[in-house]
Amino acid sequence: KQWYQRRVAITAGGRVCYVRLGENAGKTGVVVDLVDQKHLLIDGPDSGLARSVFRLNQIAITDLKVKIPRGCKTKVVRAALAKDDIPAKFLKSGLSKKSEAQQAKAALGDFARFKLRVSKTAHNRKIRSTVRKLKKSS
Repeated sequence: KQWYQRRVAITAGGRVCYVRLGENAGKTGVVVDLVDQKHLLIDGPDSGLARSVFRLNQIAITDLKVKIPRGCKTKVVRAALAKDDIPAKFLKSGLSKKSEAQQAKAALGDFARFKLRVSKTAHNRKIRSTVRKLKKSS
């Protein structure tokens, strides 16, 4: 049921989305129109995303929405984004924070990844030993 509600919400247009895959990955845009069952026309004037067609599996739909007419021009989308302050709201969203964390992790060097793995292993070892002690005592 949730999938259906999300699909219906997309067709209305004005839904803010995040491009996950492809050459425009990491950019945000607004659904302007529904092309067919699996393709959307997306425009992102603030993030440098040219108006183009994307597959549904390339994007992540957010709960943010702007009020725009279906198939409107880039000028109207830019005005609606500025009016509702959508870029600032998106930066506060969980999707934005998750993508920033993924980019930071991908930018780690070899030694930094090693230190991260060692610290995670030590942390998990402490948790395991505490759980074992609690199981023995009960």
